[in-house]
Amino acid sequence: MEHIKGIKGITLLAAISGGLFASAAYADGGYVGYAVNHGAKPVVTSRGICVRGGRPVTDGPVPVYCAPAPVAVAAAPTPAPVPAPIAPVEQTILVSKPITITGINFKFDSYKLLDHDIRVLDEVASFAKNHPEAVLDVNGYCSKVGTYAYNLKLSKLRAQSVAQYLTHHGVASDRMVLKGHSYDNPVATNATPQGRFMNQRVEINSSIKVQKTVQ
Repeated sequence: MEHIKGIKGITLLAAISGGLFASAAYADGGYVGYAVNHGAKPVVTSRGICVRGGRPVTDGPVPVYCAPAPVAVAAAPTPAPVPAPIAPVEQTILVSKPITITGINFKFDSYKLLDHDIRVLDEVASFAKNHPEAVLDVNGYCSKVGTYAYNLKLSKLRAQSVAQYLTHHGVASDRMVLKGHSYDNPVATNATPQGRFMNQRVEINSSIKVQKTVQ
């Protein structure tokens, strides 16, 4: 009797096992090799892992939802573009260039132009013609012999003598500013004849506009 019960138990277990294998092997959707429930859905553990079952020799590919979830790989950040070097911007501007003309000297107590004065003044007239926007400051000076007042008058006469020559050679009088300085601002000693001759002079100061390239 006990022998018969054992046989029945084995037969029942085999029947149950055979039903599970059949469900695993022939379930709809091709879930061969994995255990399925009565709804033909894979048996999944609490950890989300599909339970293997069926016949190992007929195991098919892992169903999509039984495969490990793909690990998202963070994309490498796009490097910031390297700004192109900015080339320095050059521009041309006009700047003032000071001009001082010397070499106009007079004999003692005289405002008469000498031969070497004429050569210098011809160059001044040419300069004025080439730079019509330039204003000429004509400054007369004397050596320190005599009173300041007398030399102031004489220094003005020397400036006027130069201006008259330039006017006769095409330089408009309104482009010249005349001034006498008596014996101020000496350029040499007044203790020698040569030094005094250098102080008895007219200087012409002006400025011109020249182009300059800057960044």
